[in-house]
Amino acid sequence: MKPLRWFFNVGLRTVRAFVPEWVRADDGFAARWLPPAELVLYSAMDVRDRDHAVHVAKTVVRRMPEASSELVRAALLHDVGKADAPYRPWHRILAHLMPGSRVPAEPKLEGLRGAIQRRRFHPVYGAGLIRAAGGSAAVADLVEHHHDPTDGSEGRLLKRIDEAT
Repeated sequence: MKPLRWFFNVGLRTVRAFVPEWVRADDGFAARWLPPAELVLYSAMDVRDRDHAVHVAKTVVRRMPEASSELVRAALLHDVGKADAPYRPWHRILAHLMPGSRVPAEPKLEGLRGAIQRRRFHPVYGAGLIRAAGGSAAVADLVEHHHDPTDGSEGRLLKRIDEAT
């Protein structure tokens, strides 16, 4: 990705983090792709995370029109593991700046340490939520590995698009 576009995207997401009234997630797009159990999980996400998820999913469809339904659904749910705590912009920003901080996956923490924990473990948390809701195992696997795809072009594509959006 070109540095100027990356900088623009990061700036726009930062502004939207502090002004959620400016965010309009295309929930209709998500509803067309997600079965009921997965749609409930998507709907529990903060509007800012839903907006990001829809941008990722639409980019997946644009770049790979033959993308599997599972990949598009994983794009819509890739950050669902962050949905169990209130969206706090400063915590999220600081968690991104402190990625190497050591926190355990369990028990779930609060405050800044909780934000760092969610940043690090949200793929595992999200996959667990999808499985517990009776969602697709393939979607859960893509979500679980969206930061470190082990194999498959779909997982690598999801990672690239997520990082760029």
